[in-house]
Amino acid sequence: MKIISTIVGVTVGWLVLMGLTISIPAFGSTIQAAEFYVSLRGKDTNPGTLQNPFRTIQKAADMMHAGDTCYVREGTYRETVRPRNSGSEGKPIRFVAYPGEKVTLCGTEPIYRDWKVYKGKIYQSRVDRDFVQLFVDGEMMVEARWPNQPFEERWDKQTWGTAGEGSKYGKIVDRQLAGTGIDWTGAIATLNVGAWKTWRRIVRKHNAGSDAFEYDRDLSERLQYKKRWEGFDHYFLSWKLEALDMPTEWFLDTTNRTLYLWTPDGKNPASHRVEGKTRDYAFEVSGKDCIEISGFHFFAATFKFEGNYCTVDSCHLLFPTCSRRVIESKDVLPPTLMSGSHNTVRNCSVAYSDAPGLTMRGTENSLENCLIHDIGWRGLGSGFGVDMRQSSSSVISRCTVFNVGGSEGIRLASKGRTIAEYNYVHHGGLVQSDGALFQAGSPNIAGTVIRYNWVHDHIAFNWGGNGIRGDDQTRGLTVHHNVVWNCRYKGIIVKGDNNKVYNNTCFDNDEIDILIPRRAEPFKAWAKQWPLLDKQNRNTRTINNCAPVISGLFTGEIRRGGKMELPFGEVADNYQGSAPMLMGPANFDFRPREGSLLIDAGQVIPGTTDKYKGGSPDIGAYEYGAGSYWIPGCKLPKASMPIPPHRAKNVKVNADLMWLGGYKAASHDVYFGTNRSTVTNATRNGKEYKGNQKNNIFEPGPLDACKTYYWRIDAVDKSGVARTGDVWSFEVGK
Repeated sequence: MKIISTIVGVTVGWLVLMGLTISIPAFGSTIQAAEFYVSLRGKDTNPGTLQNPFRTIQKAADMMHAGDTCYVREGTYRETVRPRNSGSEGKPIRFVAYPGEKVTLCGTEPIYRDWKVYKGKIYQSRVDRDFVQLFVDGEMMVEARWPNQPFEERWDKQTWGTAGEGSKYGKIVDRQLAGTGIDWTGAIATLNVGAWKTWRRIVRKHNAGSDAFEYDRDLSERLQYKKRWEGFDHYFLSWKLEALDMPTEWFLDTTNRTLYLWTPDGKNPASHRVEGKTRDYAFEVSGKDCIEISGFHFFAATFKFEGNYCTVDSCHLLFPTCSRRVIESKDVLPPTLMSGSHNTVRNCSVAYSDAPGLTMRGTENSLENCLIHDIGWRGLGSGFGVDMRQSSSSVISRCTVFNVGGSEGIRLASKGRTIAEYNYVHHGGLVQSDGALFQAGSPNIAGTVIRYNWVHDHIAFNWGGNGIRGDDQTRGLTVHHNVVWNCRYKGIIVKGDNNKVYNNTCFDNDEIDILIPRRAEPFKAWAKQWPLLDKQNRNTRTINNCAPVISGLFTGEIRRGGKMELPFGEVADNYQGSAPMLMGPANFDFRPREGSLLIDAGQVIPGTTDKYKGGSPDIGAYEYGAGSYWIPGCKLPKASMPIPPHRAKNVKVNADLMWLGGYKAASHDVYFGTNRSTVTNATRNGKEYKGNQKNNIFEPGPLDACKTYYWRIDAVDKSGVARTGDVWSFEVGK
């Protein structure tokens, strides 16, 4: 299984934006009631001025009132900041990284101890506190476990054990287990069993050499009725010293606080920087309103806001959350949380989170222009990329979410009208089954709109896997102008009634591209029940979609009946042919090709197709002849998401060049040529400069077959200052 580690030519390492602030706070740009300064060279007995700063951020937080700003100088701060007072509307309390300086809020404490050899290359040392995560030189170490799993193989399901014949609820049988020779009683079993969820439980009974172990039957009542276990369920075992048998593994004996570690290079840990995670939160705002933080880097710590009118802007979180050990058979996953009303998280990145990447609760909140990736590799809890279940009337826009272990990439709000637009979501379900990259459902979501998103590669390692799903008893959901491809089961499925599915482009989904179920709504004992329909989607409209397979039946129903049936409701002006209709889908160009049957073949839908070109709207997500090409996802400071992708092969001779514009860019300079060096060094005076334009489509004219071209897009702001772009290349086919 190939997991994407680059996004259309932009490396993940760069996308994490470590060391890069998207928007620098304007120093002194507003009238402040007071300004405080914090520096690692300061003292809390100082007055907190620029010349005589405080030592801790908390000292400033204790003194600040509405309208005050705290500027934090560069360095690593190991504390949990809890503001004492609220700001007020128009006069927030602001905590800001000093412009041009990197400020890291850290959840770890260094481990300065004497080390001695335990055995082989495993060293041991006494420590003075417990911790839940260990880092060596900034690299995360792995809990001692079986089967082994280096962190770089976190998405490889072959590094989990597999339930064998004889497994059942409360018991795992695996012939490979006996070969470990370890008595696993008291260890932690991470159990991806049942359906889509993963639990952690204590191993209650096992003997060395046995192929079976037992755990408490307190996961879910649904599992009591499950019939299939062998080959379906997966697990791994951890927190036994005997399991520590490879580099990067560690174990902490909490009874005598002895740490055991095999460093990546096998050398004495004293020659490395060793740190243990001791605190969950670097910022914890409880019951306070109008608090803003901006420009911080978080390492092994995160934030929790429970208030109103709060903002987190341009903050970058690396390893923000980690599950604690099993406590009374329950998992503790401290979330990265924004809770309350009228709150905003924007221009942030979250990478390598054990819990959901971001959890939003409350009303009228906004998640904007954020990058969230490599989330929930153990699949614990829900494992979502973004969890908005307890939100209402909120917005998620221009976010890029990928590499999610959980079955749901973005779980939308459970009630109220929510907007999800211009998001790029891909590669989910890497650990769990079922689910969807966009998940919504219930009658409470009426008015919710999912529009202008790219969605692809829901892996669903065992079963299921959907792109966009309006789940059981959905009412009043609108899904329009999305591109959905390569999902393991269905591209789009919308259950319930009174839904709208317009102008989507779906292709290469394994079973069904668009499923609008006809059958009666099923009774599910674990779900809240509204009146059930005897037939679904009788009032749903399915119009203007480009999708080879549009069905009213699930694949199981088709197999049994042997006949495909269209959905109920209005099904009109959809293209279901197999002939190529798009310009270059392999290179992310989803526009109708010249002469396509999609052009002018749709119907007018007021409020949805208003900006169409030609005599009628086109079928699918894009309009032929449009002056700009919408590209979803997080905008970076410079242009990104090149189309054709960087280093693309077999590009067509008539290809256009397109890109996602830089954040807040007013226009873009285009450079194009056949020599990397000249394009790299080109200025507006050179022949490679092709002009400045406000739209994002450049037509280079006929290209030569088998030739390599280079291009660069510089983002130009309103004042005319250009941010130099990366140099991209592509090769034209024969």
